[in-house]
Amino acid sequence: MNRKWKYIFSIALAALLLQTPLWADGVSKIAQSGMKWLSIPVGARGAALGSAYTAIANDASAVFWNPAGVAFTEGGHLFLNQNQWIADITVNAGAVTWNSGNWGVIGLNFATVDWGVIHGTQRAENEAGFVETGEFSPSHFAIGVNYARKVSDKFAIGGNVKFLHEDLFGEANVSEGSFAAPTDVTANTNLLAFDFGTVYYTGYRDLRIAMSFQNFSKEVVYREEYFSLPLTFRVGMAMGLTNFFSENSPHNITLAVDAMHPRDFSERMHFGMEYSFHELVFLRGGYKTNYDQEDFTLGAGLQYDSGNLALGIDYSYVAFENFDGVHMFSLDFKF
Repeated sequence: MNRKWKYIFSIALAALLLQTPLWADGVSKIAQSGMKWLSIPVGARGAALGSAYTAIANDASAVFWNPAGVAFTEGGHLFLNQNQWIADITVNAGAVTWNSGNWGVIGLNFATVDWGVIHGTQRAENEAGFVETGEFSPSHFAIGVNYARKVSDKFAIGGNVKFLHEDLFGEANVSEGSFAAPTDVTANTNLLAFDFGTVYYTGYRDLRIAMSFQNFSKEVVYREEYFSLPLTFRVGMAMGLTNFFSENSPHNITLAVDAMHPRDFSERMHFGMEYSFHELVFLRGGYKTNYDQEDFTLGAGLQYDSGNLALGIDYSYVAFENFDGVHMFSLDFKF
C-alpha cells in the first residue's frame, strides 16, 4: 500500500471508529451537550460556504474549523471576526498565526460571547409566583494555542488546545432550594478542550480530503448534571473546477462538501461554492441539510495583495427559518 492510500485509509478508519459508538446506542442525541456557543460558526468565508469549510480552510480562521488548514499559510496572519448571531448574541473572535518554516505554524486564538443583558426571576410564594433577581450577563470565552505542520507537500496535521470559561449567572444573586432555606447557586466552569485535523491533497488536480475532530474534553458538571461539549466530527472534500478547462483562467470555481457528525444531533451535510476572479473578488454560496432553522447562506469577499502584505475582507449572510438573518464580518491581514 503506497503512502497516498495509507492517508486515505487512515481518514476513513478514523471516521468509522469515531462514529460507530454514537450510532450503536440508538438513542436520540438531541440536547445532549453543554457550551453550545462553541457550535456557532466563526469566520465569514466559511459561514458563506454553508460551513462546508473543512477542506478549504487555508487561512488563520482555519483554527476554528480544521486546525490543519493553517499549515498552508505563509508568513504571519491576523484574523478578526464579528458574528451578529440570533437573539442579539454577538460572537467576537480572532487568531494570529506565524509560519516558522521547518518548525511549522504556531498561533494564538480567542473567542468571546456577548449574550446581552438578561432579566432574572426566581420562584416565590407570592401572587405573581416569582420575584425579580436583577439583571445579569453570562460570561463565556475561549483562549487557545494552535500548531500545524506539513508532513509532506500534500499532507498536513494540526491541533488546537483551548481553555474554556463559562459563568452562566455573572453577578446575579441566584439561589435555589426550599423557599424557607434557599442555597446559593453557582455555575462556573473552567476546562481544557482539544481540536485536531488533517488535510490531504490527493494529487488529482487540486482535490483534497480533510477531517476535523472538535471540542474533545471531559464532561462539564452543572452542580448535579453532567454534559459533554458539542463534540463534532467532520469529513470534507473540495476541488476547483476551472482547471478542467483552462489552467490560466482568471476565473475559478471551487466546490466543497462536508459530512458532519455532531454529538447532539443526527448527521448533517453542508455544500458550498466559491467563485473568484483573479483571486481578487469572491462570491460564495452554500446550503445545509437536516437543520431546523438554517438552510442557505450567501457571501462575498475582497482580497488585495501587495507583495508581502495582503488584506482580505469577507462578509456572509446566514438565513434562518424563524429568526432574522445573521450577518458576519471577517478581516484577514497577512504580514
